[in-house]
Amino acid sequence: MSLLDLDMTETVGTSAGMFALWRLSRFASVRDIDSWEDEVADNESLVEAVREGALVPIDFGGDGAYQFAVRGVSLLGRLTEREARYCLVSSRPYLLVSDGIVGLGGLEAVGEYTGADRLEIPLEAGRYAVQVHLIDWKAEPGSLGADGKPTDGALGDFIIEVTSEIAGAEYRRSLQTFAG
Repeated sequence: MSLLDLDMTETVGTSAGMFALWRLSRFASVRDIDSWEDEVADNESLVEAVREGALVPIDFGGDGAYQFAVRGVSLLGRLTEREARYCLVSSRPYLLVSDGIVGLGGLEAVGEYTGADRLEIPLEAGRYAVQVHLIDWKAEPGSLGADGKPTDGALGDFIIEVTSEIAGAEYRRSLQTFAG
């Protein structure tokens, strides 16, 4: 799949308090509780994975199920007018290095230990810049039904933009996606 063909929207859940987009092969050796705690549950190890471009954290401190739109773009920050109107905050770009497939899910889905559900997204091998946008979809009139659920056509919770690596960029290296 070429970068600009990447366009998917899915609902993903977590009970670990953090989501991520990650290179599956980087965490393939995580197959038991000890390796999961060392490689995934340990903040220092996660920060190292962020630095090497193996993981993009999506951390806003919440559990639950959220809708993610993941799309390939030619330039970051090109939200539609509607999306931009309801965008609460955007991250600075993160580096993501793909070897052909990346995962999206809760932190508990990173690695092969827990068997938690994750999305597997084909992404050509290469180096990419990733920007995460948090959308306040409930603020848009008509987006919330009488049952408290999103109406058809409501915006999702997150938009993840992926573009080719930005030459000379200083990529974000924090686990806190939107802070500072």
